[in-house]
Amino acid sequence: MDMDKLKQWLEVAQNMQGGDFWKNIFEQDFAKQFMNDPSFKSPIYGNSEKNMREDKNSRTFPSIDILEGEEEVMVLIELPGVRKENIELGLNGDILTIKGTAMPIHPNLKIAYSERFYGEFQRQIKLPDQINPSEINAKFWNGILFVSYQRKMEKGEIIPID
Repeated sequence: MDMDKLKQWLEVAQNMQGGDFWKNIFEQDFAKQFMNDPSFKSPIYGNSEKNMREDKNSRTFPSIDILEGEEEVMVLIELPGVRKENIELGLNGDILTIKGTAMPIHPNLKIAYSERFYGEFQRQIKLPDQINPSEINAKFWNGILFVSYQRKMEKGEIIPID
């Protein structure tokens, strides 16, 4: 919580008198705005199960990095806790598709709070080049899928100028 919000809360508290403080505090426009601030939300406030569902739907899984060099392109795909057997990788032109299933680590225990993704996922990644599937290398190590390929540097013919 930043200092400006704390000062605003103190001003609201000073304007309230007697037993009406808690009754009226949450009816103030400022209080409504403050409670809807995403930085205020955490697992101990509000309906954490509802917040977890909303957060999971707004995040993209898996996280990726695309690294480009003049001779090589590498895509790093983070898949924490996902087994290699539960991943499928495909290529269609310049679209790399990753899909699979992220299984819960302890399926018999109820999740009280979670920021991890569980369930089926699919993500399409646009590559900077069109390549053939046989030109791609894929390695899975420590929860990261490394997908890379060598760029074709096509050198055109030199055209003489008269």
